[in-house]
Amino acid sequence: MSADGDNNSHSRTSVELSIHKIYYILSHIPSLEVDEKADYEMWNALGIFTKDSDHKQHSERQNAEDKQHKTDKSSINVFSAANIAKKMKIKFTKAWISLLRLPLPLDVYKEVLVSLHQAIIPYLSNPILLCDFLTRSYDIGGVISVMALSSLYILMTQHGLEYPNFYEKLYALLEPSIFMAKHRAKFLELLDSCLKSPLLPAYLAAAFAKKLSRLSLSAPPSGALVIIALIHNLLRRHPSINCLVHREGGDEIARDDSTAGKDDEHKDSCTSVKISGKEPGIDHFNSEETDPVKTNAMRSSLWEIDTYRHHYCPPVSRFILSLENDLTIRSKTTEVAVKDFSSGSYATIFREEIRRRVKQVPLAYYKATPTSLFSESDFPGWTFEYNQNDELMTTNDNANVDVYEDHDHGSAKRQRIECS
Repeated sequence: MSADGDNNSHSRTSVELSIHKIYYILSHIPSLEVDEKADYEMWNALGIFTKDSDHKQHSERQNAEDKQHKTDKSSINVFSAANIAKKMKIKFTKAWISLLRLPLPLDVYKEVLVSLHQAIIPYLSNPILLCDFLTRSYDIGGVISVMALSSLYILMTQHGLEYPNFYEKLYALLEPSIFMAKHRAKFLELLDSCLKSPLLPAYLAAAFAKKLSRLSLSAPPSGALVIIALIHNLLRRHPSINCLVHREGGDEIARDDSTAGKDDEHKDSCTSVKISGKEPGIDHFNSEETDPVKTNAMRSSLWEIDTYRHHYCPPVSRFILSLENDLTIRSKTTEVAVKDFSSGSYATIFREEIRRRVKQVPLAYYKATPTSLFSESDFPGWTFEYNQNDELMTTNDNANVDVYEDHDHGSAKRQRIECS
């Protein structure tokens, strides 16, 4: 058994090493873009190395012959850089598809996902062949799904890929850990782009807005800023969800409250107080539901965003004021660039704050001497004013008590001496 186990581990190691080498070779292939002025050697269909200058001389000699048309046509078929680049693109595509079918190690898997949308997809002959690999990666969840989102978004927007459960999977990726992830900037920018379509249903836009609003309660200040920017853009693009900004209470809830009041008139006052205490603050949004359709987001409100008015971080409390404008008027409002906030952190917020020119600086001392420790409005009926006469009277009383104690102590000592 030990020998078999050693053989299996050795074979697995050799396979992973081979995959690493194949990936290294494919990832270092130079760009396949055709450059007419390039002066590099190229392998043509006849197996001859030619340069751009040799190609020009060959075409001049062919033009001097009688069969100019046929020779030009054969020359194009043989020596055309565009045709050779096209064939190279086909070979490049086959090589990458063959690699992606292998059991990739985790480190190679992540590197492929990171570089796929920039270094691989633009040079494939048919990028739609990556749909199986990308959809499987997107269904895994977690960091792998975040890394696969960029390439999948390119296939959907530029190559006509249809992925029915795309928004459900995207909704499931919204977790508090996303604001601490390494690739959070790219993910948040893609999230804003995916929610830009005006054909997005109202319930779906409301679900994303409410989910982001709920995540803001546990997000750092940098995450709160980007959440406010995302919600700002959602409210501006989809006026049908502006009811989430301010909701006095739904009609259904009001009817239920009135009915309950009529049925409970015969009950005692304690029970009525308990029922009335449960009426306000009812949020029908289900934050644990993974399906945006079943979250009841349209019956909720963005009450979490209102708490940012008193946020401890000044940039957050200032930025929340942008939601007070009427976002349904597109002519008076503009979208917020999410990329300006997506890569933020405590360090970036601190740098921006120290660059600001503050008109009124908060002081560490009082401009006027305070007359009381607390104001009268804090504790009605109490007085905290400083009275100097009361202090003098207290001091005199303490002095008299000390004199009396000394006098009694002295008289007791004299009595003990007389008795002795």
